[in-house]
Amino acid sequence: MPTEQTSAAGAPSRAADAGAGGARRRPVPVGRLTAAVRGWRRWTTPLDLAIAGGIAMWASLEALLVPSSNPLAQLGFALAVSAPLVVRRRFPATVMLVVAGALVAHAALAGADATFNPFPSLLVAAYTVAERVPTWWLAALLGLVPIAAMLAAHALGYFGSPGIETAGTVFLVFFVGATWAAGRIVRHRAITLQRTRDSSDRLAADAVASERARIARELHDVVAHALSIVSLQAGAAEQFLDRDLERARHHLQLTRRTAQEALGEMRHLLDVLHEDGAAYAPQPGLSALAALVAETEAAGHPCLLDVDEAAIDLPDGLALAVHRIVQESLTNVRKHAPGAPVEVRVHRGDRTAEVEVVNGPARDSVTPGAVRSAGAERGSGRGLPGMGERVRVYGGTLTAGPTESGGWRVRAVLPVEDVA
Repeated sequence: MPTEQTSAAGAPSRAADAGAGGARRRPVPVGRLTAAVRGWRRWTTPLDLAIAGGIAMWASLEALLVPSSNPLAQLGFALAVSAPLVVRRRFPATVMLVVAGALVAHAALAGADATFNPFPSLLVAAYTVAERVPTWWLAALLGLVPIAAMLAAHALGYFGSPGIETAGTVFLVFFVGATWAAGRIVRHRAITLQRTRDSSDRLAADAVASERARIARELHDVVAHALSIVSLQAGAAEQFLDRDLERARHHLQLTRRTAQEALGEMRHLLDVLHEDGAAYAPQPGLSALAALVAETEAAGHPCLLDVDEAAIDLPDGLALAVHRIVQESLTNVRKHAPGAPVEVRVHRGDRTAEVEVVNGPARDSVTPGAVRSAGAERGSGRGLPGMGERVRVYGGTLTAGPTESGGWRVRAVLPVEDVA
């Protein structure tokens, strides 16, 4: 038997998949908010067309209905400050500069003859640069453009104004500033939502990876346990084939039953991989230890099972871990110590659960061919490391090593959380 020894102690942090019965972390729910945002984005282009069309229609009506010396020029300027809003999301800075430039040009050319107010277009452009431009200082700089454009227009006598007035300036700065601030708030919320969605995706990917790792460990335990029994029983059947057909048939029946049970559990584990949202079937716990011991006894090992009453109520995740530790330990006994007596003890204290599997030295006289056939002496190389990984999930310790009598002892101590 290899003198492999491992000791593991980890922080008492539960993994998302602490056993099949343990609590699984679920992705952060984005829920209805994400769906609402995605639905809203489908309407952004029609919305921009509606905004640009509404402002253009209002400005055109003002340009055509209000008496002016050149109504066609007024109409052209009205379209110049409203049409660019259609592409405001793709080119926010360019649209802002075009609208502000058109306003100043209109003020310089029309002056007191101006017949429409471009202020709504400036507010929409200010909101857009605040919501779309990533760099805050650039967005703030662009937010000053409509204020500067309006002040320049009034200085040029726009709408026949006598110049820049304090009250008008305060009004202008307030509305443009409020619109710009609203755009930045919307941007911040959109970024927060995107980060939440990214975090949800990462957690979902982590959950899938953790579940696949758990299933890989479960498959190893199932296959290693089943193959060791199949090898033993097949070897025993081979020995009795010419001498005692009834005993040979008995060993072959055990071989078939073990293979069928292993195939059933493997199918369940593989179904979990392929079925999204599939319900998890109950996983083996302490109640299944008796079956493990019976299988080991059938393979020629005298076994003693001692489970405390208090240990029966262990949480599902811990119970599964205990079951797998016992299963792997018994598998190793059959591989490396043919015929050795085994004692399995599970004890629960106030704050810990202890599981111990101790076997005596091998008895080579007991069906040696069954143990050494089909390469049974070669282990998988993942037995003790796999047990150590399970124990680390719960912040426990695992020790394994030879006994004074020439046998082997595996002992795991797992912390048990108090349940109020």
